[in-house]
Amino acid sequence: MRHYRSFILCGAAALALAISNASCAQEPGERDYNVAAQDLKYALRDLARQSGLELVAQSDALVGRKAPALRGHYSTIQALNLLLEGTGLTAEISDGTIFIRGRSEPPRAADAASDSSTDIIVTGSQIRGLEPGSPVRRDSREAIERAGYTDLGSYARSVAQNYAGGQNPGVISSVQAGSENVNASSTLNLRGLGADATLTLLNGHRLAYDAAHQGIDISAIPLIAVDRIEIVTDGASALYGSDAVGGVANIILRKDYQGILASARVGGATEGGNMQQQYSAIAGRRWDSGGFALSAEYSKSSDITAGQRSYTKNLQPNMTIFPWQRSFSGVLSAHQTIKDGVELSLDAHLNDHRSRAALPFTTTLDADQSGVITTPKVFSYSVSPTIKINLPSDWQLTVRGTRASSDSKVQAAIYFGGALFARNKVRYDNGFWSGEGNVEGPLISLPGGVARLALGVGVRVIQLDASIQQVTSAATTALVDYHDRRTVSFGYGELSVPVVGSANAMSLVRRLILSAAVRYEHYSQIGGLATPKMGIIYAPVEDLTLKASWGRSFKAPTLAQINQAQSGTLVPSTDFFPLPPDSRNILLLTGGGGRLKPEKASAWTISAEFKPKAVPGLSLGISRFDVHYRDRVVVPILNYTQAFSGSIYRNLIAINPTVSQVLQATSNLPLGVDNQTSDPYDPALVGAIIGNQYQNAAQQHIKGFDVVAAYDFTIGRDQFNLNANASYLQSNQKLSADQPIQQSAGLIFNPPHWRARASAGWTRDIIELTAGANYIGGTQDSRTTPTVKVGDFVSFDATIRIRPKASGALNGFELLASASNIFDEKPSLIRTSGGNSPPYDATNYSSVGRVLSLTLIKRF
Repeated sequence: MRHYRSFILCGAAALALAISNASCAQEPGERDYNVAAQDLKYALRDLARQSGLELVAQSDALVGRKAPALRGHYSTIQALNLLLEGTGLTAEISDGTIFIRGRSEPPRAADAASDSSTDIIVTGSQIRGLEPGSPVRRDSREAIERAGYTDLGSYARSVAQNYAGGQNPGVISSVQAGSENVNASSTLNLRGLGADATLTLLNGHRLAYDAAHQGIDISAIPLIAVDRIEIVTDGASALYGSDAVGGVANIILRKDYQGILASARVGGATEGGNMQQQYSAIAGRRWDSGGFALSAEYSKSSDITAGQRSYTKNLQPNMTIFPWQRSFSGVLSAHQTIKDGVELSLDAHLNDHRSRAALPFTTTLDADQSGVITTPKVFSYSVSPTIKINLPSDWQLTVRGTRASSDSKVQAAIYFGGALFARNKVRYDNGFWSGEGNVEGPLISLPGGVARLALGVGVRVIQLDASIQQVTSAATTALVDYHDRRTVSFGYGELSVPVVGSANAMSLVRRLILSAAVRYEHYSQIGGLATPKMGIIYAPVEDLTLKASWGRSFKAPTLAQINQAQSGTLVPSTDFFPLPPDSRNILLLTGGGGRLKPEKASAWTISAEFKPKAVPGLSLGISRFDVHYRDRVVVPILNYTQAFSGSIYRNLIAINPTVSQVLQATSNLPLGVDNQTSDPYDPALVGAIIGNQYQNAAQQHIKGFDVVAAYDFTIGRDQFNLNANASYLQSNQKLSADQPIQQSAGLIFNPPHWRARASAGWTRDIIELTAGANYIGGTQDSRTTPTVKVGDFVSFDATIRIRPKASGALNGFELLASASNIFDEKPSLIRTSGGNSPPYDATNYSSVGRVLSLTLIKRF
């Protein structure tokens, strides 16, 4: 399974063959479009008039459908796809005529899929319909389903620009180099900068953080409720504020639905475990002035234990390597035009997620004899009402608010000698409130088009209640207990200036758009910060678009980092290697800090997109990114026993401290000094103080490039789509001022240098077939000498969907069969310290193995 080079060569050959056999129909070039939000039939008529083409469509297929406003520079087919998005209709251009047709699905299915959106949501800009200057990845629900993914968590782990380490099921946090997996939720972690440095939105608004580490559980939203996902792989704090350092992911919901759709899915891993059940449904109604969609999903999967995998046979057989999970989620979307130019909308979600994992302490005894059994429970919800008011001269006022919560409770039962020793009760209750107002519209008409401006102000409140109690037969001890709230007020502005457009285009300058944005946020705890961003879009010819952007981003320190209690431990000098200067005991200080400041980053991206008119449906793109991230909040000494290794930690250690220095360092410790030595604690006998608290010390440099390719074409009755997405990442970091720069990407328990996915799809009449290949690059294990290579991971997937014709007993039914990791690729073995340390890198390579599933779908 390591022969991925052959796969790449075969894929390139297939792409070349497909191009040579494709239809030679020409697509009209790109131009500026300005189409108002209105009935779809009138919007299509306006677009046809502006493009100079004829329009052919069945009027009954357009009745009752709404189209969004469309403003910007697009090819005709791009503009048509934006107007038809979510309607179940498709557009073709041939011989100067636009043809509007239904998809190959039954007519009722196409009708049910309609989405009467009134505005195009574009992630990466606050201006309606504006093409952002940063790269944006868009994946529709249909594309995600064709790839065989059944939830947003598994989709997120497939994204080439994402790192699966951290808060994700299957990451065994007790041994994985600082990765944190509190409750088996799934978070996006773009560029491996951390889930707390990726901003995840739902319909453009924030959600409550998950647990203590400030990520967002993307799996809380059922896939059946989703229209598409847009991912900006660039810093965007100038547009969205804190956390948008690695990028922004926006989950865009279906606004409404007509009819009822239900599905049932069963599946499981062929090696054992991970037996899956999933039941989903969506119901809704659409009318001229509005509509709604109500979605619900129940899913359950069994755990995978060490005894069920050949490469973990040396571990305790009942040790969990992938948790048992059960979840119920629901989503409501609704919108209603109450009068001309005034629309009310609402989106809401709730999720109840539970999991279970058993981690034995030894290789011979079950966790309920010697080990820990964790049972996390998470309940989250959000409610977001919005009102949009159309103002004179095409300006629009938007006012929205959000109330959200995520409450994580973890019971950790600790066993020794076959008896319950203690029960740790962990709770992280996150609250979120926000209100925001925004106005957007045309500013001035220029020769190149209309300059547009967006201005907004708002406030949000973040709250975290945290408690950890240890309950034994003798006493209940509060290990952590704090309540904190942060208020953030903000204002922003964004300007788009089209310098050159279709009206004044010239040789080698077909289009030129400049954009700028700035946002100011003031925090009740850490003060204010302004972040700018600038972008440029330049098209020298119709087929080629070049983009560049530069901006600053930031991430506020988490409430958990600020509120983690300071602790002091007296440890013997013999714990250290090399040994300290003398044999006196050492005072080790750890914990959070109220003096933490925001992490800051500056980033630039350049990208190119090539869409040749000679080959309609072909798109090739490449982008280059570079991020300098500083003042990262870290614990600077990863292994305190190596604190006296040369001079790299000298700024963190006070040698031969005075008594007053020791007393000052320990004066604010809530539990005093924890003496782990055999000697009485005496401040006069402390040989050194090590300050290993959270601090703004680390610097990171992340750079690399992304490559994307897509080709959609039709040959006779056959429709084909080819897609490829690859990402290359280099990163290094410096944990404190005197430490050396160290490599990150490409090392074990860090993102690999390479990730890629390629897929090919074929559709004819009632059959749709998709095959995909996934590549996760290898890493280097440099934890001990000599450094050894950890092998790469190559897997192949396939799905087949059958849609019977819209007549007879099978009317409305669909069947979807899926196989992931068809050849049952296994993670490469790594060196371990023995015991129950998993012999593979769970942050990068999955232990699930081959999974077969079958889904039955019924439309009513």
